[in-house]
Amino acid sequence: MADPKPTDATGADAWYFCLRLLGARYAFEAPLVTEVVRLGPLTRLPAAPAFLPGVFTHRGEVLPVLDIGLLVGHGAVPIRASTRAAIVHCGPWKVAVVTEGVEGLVSIPRRAIEPPPAESSGVAEFLSGVGRDRAGTVAVLDLPRLVETARARAVPAGGPAA
Repeated sequence: MADPKPTDATGADAWYFCLRLLGARYAFEAPLVTEVVRLGPLTRLPAAPAFLPGVFTHRGEVLPVLDIGLLVGHGAVPIRASTRAAIVHCGPWKVAVVTEGVEGLVSIPRRAIEPPPAESSGVAEFLSGVGRDRAGTVAVLDLPRLVETARARAVPAGGPAA
């Protein structure tokens, strides 16, 4: 994957990694995504929440798999031949996010990113904004907050720390 162009200090454009999820177009800040891979066989972990359907080994590293659909109560992302996993880094966490498909990098002027809708349930809870590119509307996810929420829900209070 090519490195995105650096963002202009004036906020002219920002690069996002665009994917299809929950039947719509979503995006993350591009620097958070390290690569996109086919989702390999998953190993289910006992007592893991449904939104963590398992782990898989990629380049000798065991990565947890996050299903955003199940995390937000929307239903599981269907696993098909087009299913990919976006490997992302959010602070100390490295996870594979299941996607229905990948569109790749898109550039959206920062001034064109509008605040998310006031709705605060489901996936809307994790939106940082909504933008438009040539292909249409893109909902921008606050991936660090989403991953931290998954971590907090997976590890009950008083559970093992990072």
